[in-house]
Amino acid sequence: MTHESADRAAAPVLGTVGAAARVGWGVLGVVLLVWTVFEVAKHTGLTVPLAVLGLLVPWLAVRAPTAPGEAAASGAAAVGRALLRVRIPLAVMVVCSLVPGPADSTAAPFTFGMAWLTHLALRRALGRDPR
Repeated sequence: MTHESADRAAAPVLGTVGAAARVGWGVLGVVLLVWTVFEVAKHTGLTVPLAVLGLLVPWLAVRAPTAPGEAAASGAAAVGRALLRVRIPLAVMVVCSLVPGPADSTAAPFTFGMAWLTHLALRRALGRDPR
């Protein structure tokens, strides 16, 4: 067995649906990234650090140190898994969209949720799905 065939055998085989899902996540991630940059440039102020924080939340969730002991480690793992789900940043964006008043008052938290969702979409497009 050559080195090339060993790599091919070890690589996961994506079906048509898996490849299409990854392409879909990639397209969504790029659209969200462009939209996030647009919102940051449009609103500035607090939107800039919250967008950066939103991009880092999933990265920090994966790299968060776990405390010694099973109970602490399982609790930290549960929080880490929750932060890698799409529901939370999507809920942040929906709540910010439903708040009445000027858009400038909700632009920063909305951009935070959008940046977080951008990271998750690009992460899934690269095959780093938490499932």
